[in-house]
Amino acid sequence: MASFGPTTLPNSDNQLQASQGTAIFSYTCIGLTGAALFSVAFFFCYQFRNRAPVAAAGAAAGTGGRGRIVDLSKLPEFAYTGSAKHSGRGDVAQCSVCIGTVEGGEMVRQLPLCKHLYHVECIDMWLASHDTCPLCRAEVEPPDDDGHAATTTELPV
Repeated sequence: MASFGPTTLPNSDNQLQASQGTAIFSYTCIGLTGAALFSVAFFFCYQFRNRAPVAAAGAAAGTGGRGRIVDLSKLPEFAYTGSAKHSGRGDVAQCSVCIGTVEGGEMVRQLPLCKHLYHVECIDMWLASHDTCPLCRAEVEPPDDDGHAATTTELPV
């Protein structure tokens, strides 16, 4: 005689495999999401640790890393005239900070020791964080009271 009650479910093996597949997929997604979040957090922590704080950069500005501050008021500043060429070859003067041509009437500074010529805004910004010429790395020494640049025995490396 035939039994009318269910003895086993015909899809019980399929349901067990489906639930195992779903669990494996869920754990894989959770693992990959966790690894991605960890990578992003590690990247930002690494960038934050290696970035110089703004307050420290502002406190060190003008020291050039050697504890010296360049007094910009003692450096010569004048209006550039087109006829007074910077070099004797007759070519135009160029500011090597902004890589721009120095036009007649623009305010420029000439560094006393090396005689390199720069726009006032460009060299002042450079000297706020360095104490050397941006082109030849000679130390920037304000001229003495007699108008001559202070001589130094230290050569740029």
